[in-house]
Amino acid sequence: MKTTLAALTFAVMLTACGSQETTIRAWLEPGVLGVVDVDFPATISATDSLTLTLRYSETCVQSDERISVFSRTATELRLGATATYARQDPSLACPPVYIEKTLDYTDPGTPTRTNPFEIIVNGKSYGTVRIQ
Repeated sequence: MKTTLAALTFAVMLTACGSQETTIRAWLEPGVLGVVDVDFPATISATDSLTLTLRYSETCVQSDERISVFSRTATELRLGATATYARQDPSLACPPVYIEKTLDYTDPGTPTRTNPFEIIVNGKSYGTVRIQ
């Protein structure tokens, strides 16, 4: 009986401390994607489809990367590149790994483009395409 009582007391003492694992309270919030560069052709016709490739740096807490059109005129294409970011315990850090990934966007060519046709992503101009 004494052995059982001692074992039971020891077991209760161990469980009284609770879990030793850190509870991570994560929630999601939208944010701007870390665009590194945008690749596109130097020249294109006024109505051909134009494919842009966005290179971005990925973090361990992001997901659901996407490109959306803010505006499209004959002289410019304004895109927004966003992701969903998980908020986490500040005492935890991402591993120090740099990863680049790509997203493609194809502009259909309407309305007809005119010179110079500027490419803007997240408010930054990445250059112009010459229309021939």
